[in-house]
Amino acid sequence: MNTNVREQLIHTMFTSLYHEGYHACNLIDLLKRAGSSKGGLYHYFGSKKELALESIKSVLEAFVERFWVQGLQMHNDPIVALESLLKDLPHTMLLQNIPFEIRYGCPINNLIHELSASDDDFSALLASIMDTWHDAIAEALQRGINANIIRSDVNVLQLSQFIIASIQGSLSIAKGYRDEETYHSNIAILITYLNILKIVKKTTAPKKQPVHQSLFE
Repeated sequence: MNTNVREQLIHTMFTSLYHEGYHACNLIDLLKRAGSSKGGLYHYFGSKKELALESIKSVLEAFVERFWVQGLQMHNDPIVALESLLKDLPHTMLLQNIPFEIRYGCPINNLIHELSASDDDFSALLASIMDTWHDAIAEALQRGINANIIRSDVNVLQLSQFIIASIQGSLSIAKGYRDEETYHSNIAILITYLNILKIVKKTTAPKKQPVHQSLFE
């Protein structure tokens, strides 16, 4: 069988997961959109669940690695890097033909809410993806501490969780209102707070020049 069929099934399933959710995804409709048959599906995957797990793993693990892990390494200052990434997030691509969209929210958060409480396999996979995201932010913050950009008393593990919670909350609220500006206004407050955690560089005031009394006074 052509491996393109497998990739098309994975990509089509992920689009369905993101736009509709796992339980609302109809397998017959999915196969039509993927241009495949049940035989094509079961050649590669044993079930709808197995396809969904592989779809989440293939797309979201790659996205977190490309967007977050690599993106946070693009600047020495992690706050500057975060600000740039968060500005770009609503317009990035989850996959080559799957855009991130405010009206659908964060796919990781959506899937956690739908599946983590009821299925151990989905819960374990999504927790692993979250761990990678969390570790990428924590490592970037630690690099900022080592470079004397961020205060040394900052707990990078706790702050990383707070940052992710703020991002997820901002995306959820924006999804509810279908308003990208709501997302950006909340993220601006997050960045303002993070900048408070930077080390303030002391600047030396210029020396005052002595005033010489005029001979004509």
